[in-house]
Amino acid sequence: MIIRRSTAQVRPGMLDEFRAFIEGGITEFASLDGFLGDEIVVGPDTLTYVSRWRDTAALAGYAGPGWRTEPVVLDDEDRFLREPLRVRHVELRPATAGDAPAIAVVWHTGWGDGHRGLVPPELERVRTRESFGPRAADRVPGTTVAVVGAVVGEGVPGVGVAGFVTVHGDEVEQVHVSAAHRGSGIATDLLSDGEHRVAAAGHSEAWLAVVAGNARALRFYERQGWSDAGPLDYWTDTAEGPVLVPVRRYVKRLVDRPASSASTARSGR
Repeated sequence: MIIRRSTAQVRPGMLDEFRAFIEGGITEFASLDGFLGDEIVVGPDTLTYVSRWRDTAALAGYAGPGWRTEPVVLDDEDRFLREPLRVRHVELRPATAGDAPAIAVVWHTGWGDGHRGLVPPELERVRTRESFGPRAADRVPGTTVAVVGAVVGEGVPGVGVAGFVTVHGDEVEQVHVSAAHRGSGIATDLLSDGEHRVAAAGHSEAWLAVVAGNARALRFYERQGWSDAGPLDYWTDTAEGPVLVPVRRYVKRLVDRPASSASTARSGR
């Protein structure tokens, strides 16, 4: 899947009018071949149109041969803009073995930012930089990577990996984005991918574990519609044996089926 973000710097006082203008201009997009969905994200003086496409061929069919760098501008759109549109693309694809080193780098940094000082000392001690290489390789089959800064669609292993999501059964086990790409929307894209994969496997509810005290992560999941289901005894595997970590169990309903519950878990946090 290719995700395209077109960001507009909007003239003062015109944001609401511009949103209505864009909404009116995209009504036929649902009929385009390979179009998977879209959304509009509004900031204080910006509007970002996010569209999702099956592959590069579908996106090129919409945006033209210069889709990598050239924005699509609707008739009369320029009157709303303070500067030219900025376009950015992210490719979500299944991880390959060649991605494992890049995944390990993102994971090590993200794990430290979200866990250091919040987990038992024995877990911090064994979560060295080197320990993430084997863990990343083991999880390749359940992992989707977000790739930027490469030739989108060519799937060059390990190139431009900005983040990843790993799913295990009905658990969204890992979601990490490199520091350089936080706040870009990639985390939301990856989490959505994880939710879709859990649902596609037949589960009615997804769950994930968040270390108690990781306020930034808690706020992010709540903004994405996840709910705090209470404390969880989370056993995380290490080379020296399992370690108990105090976490919050977050859940999200996916489809209209009965959901199961759990009070303990063992995984690879």
